[in-house]
Amino acid sequence: MADYQLTADTRVIRNSDGAWIPDDPANRDRQEYDKWYAAGGVPDPYVEPEPMPPTPTAEQQVLFDHENRLRTQEGVPPLTLGDFVQKNGL
Repeated sequence: MADYQLTADTRVIRNSDGAWIPDDPANRDRQEYDKWYAAGGVPDPYVEPEPMPPTPTAEQQVLFDHENRLRTQEGVPPLTLGDFVQKNGL
């Protein structure tokens, strides 16, 4: 793990404390990063975050809960929200 990590934009994250460093040459932390980088430092690459799970509407949540209650009564394993949305085209 490097001292810094790249972000999707021009900011950099300092790994020691999670500080976001702006792309501002007047910023003291950015000056330290630029010096570290110029001396051969290689930052960790940007990592795309995992996509957020879908957020159901109130109606979808009611339908999802109802479907899983029926499945429980029938002895069928419950669906995940993602499977339910995909199955019902919501």
